[in-house]
Amino acid sequence: MSTDTPGLETLSQVRPALSTATHDLLGATIQVSDEDWARPSALPGWSRAELAAHLARHADALRGVVEGALRGEDVPLYPSPDARDAGIRAGADRTGLQIQEDLDTACGRLEHAFDEVRDWAMPVPFRDSRVPVATLPLGRLAEVVIHHIDLAIGTGFDDLDPVVAAIVLDWAVDRIGRKPGAPALRLVGPDGRQWRTPAAEAAEHDSAGSAVTPTEVSGAPQRLLGWLAGRLGADAVAGADAVAVPSW
Repeated sequence: MSTDTPGLETLSQVRPALSTATHDLLGATIQVSDEDWARPSALPGWSRAELAAHLARHADALRGVVEGALRGEDVPLYPSPDARDAGIRAGADRTGLQIQEDLDTACGRLEHAFDEVRDWAMPVPFRDSRVPVATLPLGRLAEVVIHHIDLAIGTGFDDLDPVVAAIVLDWAVDRIGRKPGAPALRLVGPDGRQWRTPAAEAAEHDSAGSAVTPTEVSGAPQRLLGWLAGRLGADAVAGADAVAVPSW
């Protein structure tokens, strides 16, 4: 598995997976009561309502990037960190119906924006880099899948489709590989499929003999993803003891 920016090569898998993941999210959130929206999520420091607001505003932000690219303009994901936080705070005290309508609308508008794209290789700004627009559905899939679990409304990492978890692992390894000091990791699934951080690839291809030995961590793709995302402990996989992974 290459750590080149993922996107184009998996788009035919990612968009259907995103549609299914979004449908599952909206089907689960419609059952959450007003009282339960106000309660803490599994993500420390976030209520469920704040997390839902983040998911909706993230959809809006990605739609802005896509629509800007279609007009030939660079539009940042968020105008500023403060603007991102303000959007989350503004959604913290809403009723369940308001939250559901917001999520439904934002997700639908993003899907429509993706439908308008004809050139998926078109470069767009994304955080600190430029990526093919095909990368954005993958990033969105990661947000939807992981934050659905963070909402703590009945879905866990072991419930994830292993194929979807493997796709999202592509994204996670790519994002972590961009972090300064990212560890040399070789992740191995039950079927032998592997994901390597750039540091691990460099060590394995160093003909002079690298001083770095990649750490091999193995497990089901769902659990590798949960561990890499900082949601599951080292005991959820094998070989992860004392491995520090930067957040992404």
